[in-house]
Amino acid sequence: MREQPITVSVSLLLKKVKIVLGQAIDLTNVYISGEVSNLVKHRSGHYYFSLKDKEGEIRCVMFATYVRRLAFNLKEGDRVKVTGQVNVYEQRGTLQLNVTQMQQDGIGDLYLEFEKRKQELTRLGYFEPSHKKQKPVQIENIGIVTAPSAAALQDALRTLQTRWPMMKVTLYPALVQGVNAPKSIISALKKADLKKHDAILVIRGGGSFEDLFCFNDVELIQTIYDMKTYVVSGVGHEVDTTLCDLVSDQRCVTPTAAAQFVSLDQKEVMEVLLSLRRQMEASIKNNIHKQSQHLQMIQSHPYLKNPENWVMDKRLTLDSYLNLLDQSKQNILNQSSKIAYVQEKMNHQIVFKLEQNKQLLSNKEETMKKSMILFNENMNQRLRKNISLLDAYSPLKVLSRGYSITKKEDDTILRSVQEIEVNHTITTKVHDGCIKSVVIEKE
Repeated sequence: MREQPITVSVSLLLKKVKIVLGQAIDLTNVYISGEVSNLVKHRSGHYYFSLKDKEGEIRCVMFATYVRRLAFNLKEGDRVKVTGQVNVYEQRGTLQLNVTQMQQDGIGDLYLEFEKRKQELTRLGYFEPSHKKQKPVQIENIGIVTAPSAAALQDALRTLQTRWPMMKVTLYPALVQGVNAPKSIISALKKADLKKHDAILVIRGGGSFEDLFCFNDVELIQTIYDMKTYVVSGVGHEVDTTLCDLVSDQRCVTPTAAAQFVSLDQKEVMEVLLSLRRQMEASIKNNIHKQSQHLQMIQSHPYLKNPENWVMDKRLTLDSYLNLLDQSKQNILNQSSKIAYVQEKMNHQIVFKLEQNKQLLSNKEETMKKSMILFNENMNQRLRKNISLLDAYSPLKVLSRGYSITKKEDDTILRSVQEIEVNHTITTKVHDGCIKSVVIEKE
């Protein structure tokens, strides 16, 4: 007789599978190698990620206890070797690997390609800050390049509506994932660049390294580099960096941040306007008060109270000034006469002094001539006397009387027999020449 089938719950089945896997698969001393993808570092300290190769992929979790033992900073695209236990996550019925140990095993192929492109484009100058355009002073008309169904678009539009609802926004639909995405994004950017927007936003929400890799396309980078319009990149999350971020005029960490960057905050603008209004009102009130005081001062002026008296006072003042002017003119005439007299007197004195000094100069010149003649005669007598003395004391005179001078080989004067040796050559100078000789004996 055939047995009746039994009924079990999903959770019981998963528990049974979990037990069977734990017993059947022994990963002791086994390392599983693969590339890290979809890495999430939870605030609890746990790491959630996928480990994959070209033909397969498995979900992994590494709890904080084991994360703290890691000797390196795990990143998207890293190639690693792990060990742990195969497990079933019962709430979702998914197979996962609970990782207990991890070692670096190189870098993923996709990440290597990213670094290769980044280095080459850096060498060519695509990321130079000097090429980046300045942010427009006023941004009122923008284009957005993204997928029409993307959550990133809704986030950006919601942000713009909240902050600056009068912003004119034009959507340029494009694929933002997959092999056809680069050409689609390039086409949308070129269309947007012709419309003379104040700025163009390239946005996409977060995703894995592979999902965002279309934003590392070389042709896309060249297109953004050649854009005439100011370009803002808001691709992925804060931890994600694409070549699109590096070449754009401004990089924002999220699509929402990109929308915030290009838009004014209407609340802040309103506060500024209210502040300016208060300042203008205060300035107007202050100006009115000053002008009122000035008007009161003018109205209280004596000219307006009694113009005739004011005119008479001014006439009296003018007469007084005219009298002073006449006196000054007379004083000037008197001083001019005195100056002329003094000038005439000085001219006479100068002529007299010149004549007097001329005579003195003539006398001094005659005296100097006589003094020079006398001085010259004295100097000639002294010169003749000194010549006689020099001739008397000349060494040649001494030599003519039978004396001689003997010098050694080094041309120094020989003063003692102790300074010479036998066979040395000596030179003896007499009054009419020199005698060279060799020492054969000394006493």
